[in-house]
Amino acid sequence: MTDEADKPPRRDWRENAKFAANIVNSLAIPLLTVAATIVGLYATNTLKQREIAIATENNSQSLRNQREESETNLRSAMFRELVGPLLQSETELVKAGADTDLPRSQRLALLAELLALNFHEHFELGPLLRYVDTLPGQTEEARARLRSTSRRVISRQLAPLLSTAAAKQGRHPSFLEISLNSDGTEPAETLLSCAVPADANSASGSLKLNCSSTAQGSPLRIVSPDGKDNLQVNVRAVSWAAQTVGIYAVLLGAKGESQALAPPIEFTLSPYSFPFSDNTLLPSGNRFGIYLTRIDDIPGVARIMRLSFVWFPKDFVPPRERPFDLDVHEVLPDINLPVTK
Repeated sequence: MTDEADKPPRRDWRENAKFAANIVNSLAIPLLTVAATIVGLYATNTLKQREIAIATENNSQSLRNQREESETNLRSAMFRELVGPLLQSETELVKAGADTDLPRSQRLALLAELLALNFHEHFELGPLLRYVDTLPGQTEEARARLRSTSRRVISRQLAPLLSTAAAKQGRHPSFLEISLNSDGTEPAETLLSCAVPADANSASGSLKLNCSSTAQGSPLRIVSPDGKDNLQVNVRAVSWAAQTVGIYAVLLGAKGESQALAPPIEFTLSPYSFPFSDNTLLPSGNRFGIYLTRIDDIPGVARIMRLSFVWFPKDFVPPRERPFDLDVHEVLPDINLPVTK
């Protein structure tokens, strides 16, 4: 009896609930204050970080724009300085007090070299370079230097194309090295024809053609990497003196038959044919080009002219080309516009 009387009375569950509610009520305001403070600090820090990131991006973009504007202004001034003398005659230059330490043909060759090295991505300079090459009084040294410069430009423009072609090599190669071989006994001014020997094999990515005034053999047969296009390429009118090659190509069908609706492709390859400007777009969307990359001329012994046949990547668009309206309509979704009667 005594033990039971000494025990404290048990609380009813209602009293426990009321006690817990009092505790929560007394701690609610401090807890909410702490939570609001934490949320506010987090939001403030997040907003500051976002503002810093936006400011950094804006500063970076502003610096890029300023750099591009400076480079554009520099290139524009440089272009004017280089093109001006090319458009002026010898008399005008003398009247203007220009320094004429070199003959006009050699001076124009130097200016054309600078144009090709600095502006080959933006302009089609082939006609200008051919004009300077054939100027009366042009020296062989200046002509050789100009052609060497053009091969440097070809190498620069081919580099990104060949890297893409190597990464996506298919059943048919995207790059073919063609070697035009002559014994060197015929005069350099003689126009030669080239043909594929009967035992030739292009599977290795290189092919040798025999060139002479009476060449015997068959024309080149080249298939696009995706197998959609089959080209028959005739190499003719090869001039070692002018370093030019006549190209006549015909688009064949799947079985090797000629296509009546596909006109032949004919052009003259010169040292000043560049990948970004001199290429051919086929109806299938494939694009190809042929370029002169090396000349080895040992009179009386051998003459070798190396060409590069390149199938361009599918997504390649020359820097100076713009998409047609048809390309834009294919991308945009169909929109049903109301018809007004």
